[in-house]
Amino acid sequence: MKDRNYTHSIQIDINKCIGCSHCMHVCSTQAIRIVEGHALIQPERCIDCGECYRVCPQRAIYARDDGLRSVEKTGWKIALVPSVFIGQFSSEYSASQVLNAVKQLGFDEVFEVEHAVDFIKEVYENLATEDLPRPLISSYCPAVVRLIQVKYPSLTHNIIRLKAPHDLAAIYLRKSKNSIHNYRSNIHIYYITPCAAKIVAAISPVGEDKSAIDGTINMTEVFNRTSAILIGEKNTGMHKTIADMSPDSVNWSLSGTEKKYFSGRSLAIDGTDNVIQFLEKLESGHIKDIDFLEMRACDQGCAGGILCPGNRFLTVERLEQRQKRLEKLKSQNCGKVVNPLMDYSEVLHDYSGVDPVYPRDGLLLDDDMEKALIKLQRINRLESYLPGFDCGACGAPGCRNLAEDIVKGRATISHCVFVQRIMEKNYKLSPDQAFIVIEKIWGKGRLNKL
Repeated sequence: MKDRNYTHSIQIDINKCIGCSHCMHVCSTQAIRIVEGHALIQPERCIDCGECYRVCPQRAIYARDDGLRSVEKTGWKIALVPSVFIGQFSSEYSASQVLNAVKQLGFDEVFEVEHAVDFIKEVYENLATEDLPRPLISSYCPAVVRLIQVKYPSLTHNIIRLKAPHDLAAIYLRKSKNSIHNYRSNIHIYYITPCAAKIVAAISPVGEDKSAIDGTINMTEVFNRTSAILIGEKNTGMHKTIADMSPDSVNWSLSGTEKKYFSGRSLAIDGTDNVIQFLEKLESGHIKDIDFLEMRACDQGCAGGILCPGNRFLTVERLEQRQKRLEKLKSQNCGKVVNPLMDYSEVLHDYSGVDPVYPRDGLLLDDDMEKALIKLQRINRLESYLPGFDCGACGAPGCRNLAEDIVKGRATISHCVFVQRIMEKNYKLSPDQAFIVIEKIWGKGRLNKL
């Protein structure tokens, strides 16, 4: 089976895009082409990692979310806030102050996502004893899950079939309020997200028909509004903080925390390029005897998410400081943590799993294996004719990508400017025809200034 669900948050505003190709060159899955002077995303390849978002000089690339405007006017409105959001703020503000400020944006309740981590730790203890293919790969980062679907299909069965913390927290909220009649059909849950991949995970989750989340809101938007509220309030220091989840749960989204709870040989890898390099070696059999892989597409984990407005290193420091404060509170409470979500642990076990993860056909040449092999041979042959400079002047990131596009009917060999010169020399292409090809890639009038 194949996953052909190509919902995406990352979008390109062609009215702002100038076709600079910065995004094309940083895309780890080679999902971007330049067509008619604008960047174009091939949806079957995109994993919403947001690297293109980071480098766009025109701010033409954006992450489409539901926004605060989508918050319902009626019903019980809940904001799901990840701990990394609290880490965006100066340590002069307590977690309680930040959460209270978020509530003032129009929510009836604010709940921290990482309450679900205590439940996940229990699941990991059980998984470590089960006879499952190793290494087990964390399903926490949706960009990594989709990366494996696109580029490493043979590893999809290694992905842990477990819902993400925000989904588990949302399920708990719905179940815990289900006994209250007024809540049954009027609960609206919104996730404050640090990245585009999590927006997609809420809209169109892998291995699930529907997420328990009703909407997603860009973390930067909430940060700006919350900051204004905090600045306007006098810091009285009266906000009480309680130990209602394990201290290190607040660091779950950071690189290196998750692996501590899986017995055996476990590794933590962050950064899309680092993840790709490791998966290449893993798939080829050069790395063996690993029990668990914690992988994050962003540097430092979610602290480096593209929608996080703060400095990722300061965010990590603040979360580590918060962990110490929670450890002190836990100690004062005789080492006990009163996590309300864990009262529903048995119920969550019934809803925590997901369906098997299937490969996406982003790199599939044809459903018919015989035809796919013929196309692969054509790609190899075409690549041998191309110069191998990977200059990107053809509108594709590299010569191999151009060969693939030619076989898929998306380009012609004349898209290569070096092949054009040979064709002109041999009178197979006129200068006017070559210029028309260039304009198809880079847009009409692009070279008029020369």
